[in-house]
Amino acid sequence: MVMKGGLSILVGCLVVVSILVVFLEWRAVRALAKDRGPGDRFPPGRALSGLGGEGEEDASAASADNNAAEPQKKAGFLSSFVKPHPLKELPSPQPPPFPKPPEVRHVKCRGVTYDTAGLPKTTLIIPYLHETWEQISKTMGSILTYTPPELLDEILFIDDGNEPEWQLHAEIKAISPKIRIHRNEERQGLIRSKVIGAAIVKETSPVIMFMEPHCVVNPQWLEPLLVHLAANKKHNVLVMPTLDIIPETDFSQYKAANQHIGGFDWSLTFNWMNIISERNKTYQFPEPYATPALSGGIFAMWRDYWEKMGTYDTNMTEWGGEHIEMSLRMWRCGGRIEIVPCSRIGHVFRAKNPYVVHPSLVVRNLKRAALVWLDENLEDFYRATPAAKFMDAGDVTERLQVKKNLQCESMTWYVDNIYPELKATQPRRR
Repeated sequence: MVMKGGLSILVGCLVVVSILVVFLEWRAVRALAKDRGPGDRFPPGRALSGLGGEGEEDASAASADNNAAEPQKKAGFLSSFVKPHPLKELPSPQPPPFPKPPEVRHVKCRGVTYDTAGLPKTTLIIPYLHETWEQISKTMGSILTYTPPELLDEILFIDDGNEPEWQLHAEIKAISPKIRIHRNEERQGLIRSKVIGAAIVKETSPVIMFMEPHCVVNPQWLEPLLVHLAANKKHNVLVMPTLDIIPETDFSQYKAANQHIGGFDWSLTFNWMNIISERNKTYQFPEPYATPALSGGIFAMWRDYWEKMGTYDTNMTEWGGEHIEMSLRMWRCGGRIEIVPCSRIGHVFRAKNPYVVHPSLVVRNLKRAALVWLDENLEDFYRATPAAKFMDAGDVTERLQVKKNLQCESMTWYVDNIYPELKATQPRRR
């Protein structure tokens, strides 16, 4: 009877956590659209006129040892996936139609001329599972229209075990000769799919950018990101665009978001926090600015630094938690995370993923991050997420070794120097 009662309590906790995650995702999107910043000339909620086309990133989604990535290779996780894929150059078709985004960039971002000859090439890595053709095609239309071809090495789709009716290989490949598709015969999850994709990027792409197939990019969306990366000689910065909002129910709508920082509480649940101009009174639009936490799956970084930093924890499964783990790892191990306001991407923030996500596995992922990174604050995580305390999160020895190799700072250092707002969310100690 005691065992059954304990099991019932655990199941109940997991259900509560699932409901809480959905609520916080909804609240995060509301916060993004709530206000306009000084650089936003577009009133939230204004519809696109359909010009030129038919009209996850996770909303819960903004100094290293070279041996740090070695445990990934020794584990053999990638051995079944890393295979050569020759790319045939074919005549380029016209990009698919898409709803043209309104001009929402700060006035200082407009009319800038970029010397693309001095910028690094990039590969866009786009995992997909149960995504609609309408959104994929419009995402690709905007990317191919607004991206200088000399900067775009490849667009690498990762088919994460889609059933035949969701694969869309022929349709996707027909969009552009720059597109390549890698298929996971069995679902690996979003986290592992990104690791697989990054591992098979061609050597001609020194920069990798993780993207999602339900977006509309704005003009000159890529150039500001690459300019900021190129200026970073240590290669130790991760850059994010400003993510505007495309309503889930209407891909032809576009809402401008404000310039928030990303953060989280002691349950490691992401949320958009303060507006940068309120957090930093000396901030000048539209300069890049630091954010304590990464919002989810849309960001760019130097490929060598991605590998040097240990990529992702491939023992995390499905979806969730990896962006918080990476936020803590980047800041505490010698890196930086910055949002570049001149780069803007409209993104569909979904209330529910189009694929199965098991809440218990999300909690397991978060516990793995907590065990490695929260140090003396681990009990704060358990107070905020009691369902995690007696959950088996698996062996984290390899990730602790990554942390040791990178000679990372403590959680106290992170709170004091990067994210002091976290102190106010500390659960009450009993």
